[in-house]
Amino acid sequence: MRPLKLYTSSVVILSLASLVENLAYALPISYFPEYVQVLGASVAYIGLFTAAFTAANASLSQRFGSLSDRVGRKRLIQAGLLTDVVLGTLTGLIWNWAPLLIIRLLNGVATAAVAAPAEASLVDQVPREKRGEALGFYLTMSMVGFNLGPVFGGVIQFVSSDILGFGLEWSYRIPFFIDSVLAFIAFLLVYWGVEETRGKDVPAQSTKNDREVKLSGKMSFSLKILYISSLATGFAVGFIIPISVLYFGDVFSASSLQIGIILSISGFVGLSCNLYAGKISDRIGRKPIIALGALPSRLATIALPFAPDLTSAAGITVFRAFGHNVAMPAARALNADIVPEKVRGKLFGRLAAFFSLGAILGPVLSTLIYDTYRFSTFNVSWLGNLAIRGVGIPFLISSAIGLFSLLLLLVFVEEPRRARSRKAA
Repeated sequence: MRPLKLYTSSVVILSLASLVENLAYALPISYFPEYVQVLGASVAYIGLFTAAFTAANASLSQRFGSLSDRVGRKRLIQAGLLTDVVLGTLTGLIWNWAPLLIIRLLNGVATAAVAAPAEASLVDQVPREKRGEALGFYLTMSMVGFNLGPVFGGVIQFVSSDILGFGLEWSYRIPFFIDSVLAFIAFLLVYWGVEETRGKDVPAQSTKNDREVKLSGKMSFSLKILYISSLATGFAVGFIIPISVLYFGDVFSASSLQIGIILSISGFVGLSCNLYAGKISDRIGRKPIIALGALPSRLATIALPFAPDLTSAAGITVFRAFGHNVAMPAARALNADIVPEKVRGKLFGRLAAFFSLGAILGPVLSTLIYDTYRFSTFNVSWLGNLAIRGVGIPFLISSAIGLFSLLLLLVFVEEPRRARSRKAA
């Protein structure tokens, strides 16, 4: 039976653990492309590191999610976090880019063991009519960690190199050891404070075989559209993730610390509305909030390559993050509304797998395009000889695909009536 209280100790600690884990994950974002190049990889290969991570995540997300429906969410979350502790340490010790590629693949395995089970565990423990608020809180805490990470990592790298004198290469390595410490803290939080909602110690009615679940025709169709939308969204997001850091450095000569600050500020401005957007979606529906946030975010991605200076580019990045954070909790709550409870872990994992599948090709193609047109400029005659930097092409492609995925979701996914009509208490 679901608890009447929304913010139980288990829900709060799951969210705090997600904050710590995301902080650890985001530490090297502001300099990871440079670290990879220090280890001997070319710019064209940088996308492979993201692709390796997402390939492993995509291939195992559904499997781990389904496993969590049977053996327990908490067990898999703990195993994934402990694996992150080991891999973070190895990332700071590795001396060549090829072994690092293998480590990134294993990082994807560990993340697959954590992500879908953790979100499914949270949804297991909150009232249906407050899913938007709960997921807004969970995602807010996650994004607090994620947005602190780049500036935290940038500060550690700066202090290690410019103040403590460790040298550039070791200044890139040190944050990974802190990454491992933070992942271990997340493990302890989950061990001490998260309630198990699946497995042998949970009442049998909540762990029935997923083969008993029959999907209606409308539900099955909506799920298929969600899979396609997740695939397209993953491709669009993956297209710009690995080249954003390179773009700010190449076009505006921004330092790792400056890039970290921009990423962190944009994230914090965005998540300021995360919880409230989730709560509003509980009252008026998921799709209006998704449209309200996602559309401006996609348009901001189009505008970014035309920014004349670092300040305006940072402002556009902040606006883009704001829209993304408005849409995100409503989108995740929509998934939770549609997915049947008995196979929640499995289908959450499948949605994550489709997203990751799109994100596999995205980084590889975007870095190849970026490297090919890095120093080119194109004049579009039918737009009045508008000059477009070659390094901005991945942003334009990302936005086009993102708009396509948004259109699919808004037109073809039927929002469950109960999610629209019931008001949060």
